[in-house]
Amino acid sequence: ISLIAGVGAPDIVDVNIQYSGMFFKQNPDYFVDLTDVVDSYKDVLNMARLTVYTDPDGRVMGLPTHLGTGVMYYNKPAFEAAGIDIDDIKFYDEWVEVGKKVTRPDKNIWMTAVENKLARQFLLWTMQKGGYMIDPNGNLTVNGPKAVEALQFIYDLVHVHKIAAIAPGGLVGDPSFYDMMNRENVLSLPYAQWFTSRFKNFMPDLAGKVAIRPLPLWEPGGFTSATMGGTGTAVIASSPRKDAAVKFLEYAKLSYEGNVRIWTDLGFDPPRMDVYDDPRLMEPDPYFANEPALQAIKVGAERLVAKPVWPLSTEVMMKLNRDTLYNVLEGNQTPQEALDEVVKELGGK
Repeated sequence: ISLIAGVGAPDIVDVNIQYSGMFFKQNPDYFVDLTDVVDSYKDVLNMARLTVYTDPDGRVMGLPTHLGTGVMYYNKPAFEAAGIDIDDIKFYDEWVEVGKKVTRPDKNIWMTAVENKLARQFLLWTMQKGGYMIDPNGNLTVNGPKAVEALQFIYDLVHVHKIAAIAPGGLVGDPSFYDMMNRENVLSLPYAQWFTSRFKNFMPDLAGKVAIRPLPLWEPGGFTSATMGGTGTAVIASSPRKDAAVKFLEYAKLSYEGNVRIWTDLGFDPPRMDVYDDPRLMEPDPYFANEPALQAIKVGAERLVAKPVWPLSTEVMMKLNRDTLYNVLEGNQTPQEALDEVVKELGGK
């Protein structure tokens, strides 16, 4: 607010992805152009991630906190008890069939859980299919075929295949969902890498049981994952210390050692891909089945789709969160009807 009002701001700021379009696409001159700094690291960065922080002219105005790679979390012992090797699950149709074998509605045990108040899983699956909420050119495409397919998939998980519960509170970040997961009532969860901290902080009884794997694919050679979340860090153009601030950001966000510490100190998947083979990042994690957690993230980042963000993104996301998912999962609208409504309501803006 102080930045927009012109009364000053910190030298360095974090911009939540929800508002990245408003700032980086609509008001880029608030920030220092970091394009020349990034150019020196193009060969080692996952450049897809930087699209969130670019302005309409392609200038890089912010740097990522993490990749935010979507992965699959499995309760490994539960699948082993059912005679299922999670490493054999390569495609979503296989994941669904496995879900039918392990789901026990009478015991409140489900293959997975979906959200009806937050569109993260919907966007993950839409982008992994090759679709977008808003495409890289700024076109509102949330009612396109891939988005409709993804929303139909979510509906089918609950009502056709009957292998998914709707997360208590409508969110996998709700404390009641943490309790449900901790009690082993949900056996797999597609979500972001940064959700690892939620497991450790809020689901202590799952220690040693959760294994992280790449997402299944929709088709051979398809996208391995998509970004989820993505706070960007930027330097304010009016800062009297902007040169020092840029140098700090270069170290913290782009340097090799800085990216190692993004994982070791912060627990986030680093955007610089050449650090993933560093022994410090491949230490086994006792909580996550005593495996290196970043192995799956490395695979997921191979063909990663980054979420484009535009000024309209905030309003579209709010509509999806408030109405669309709920109406579809309650049977009030078909996926096509619900997504057409988003475009009808917001397409003229």
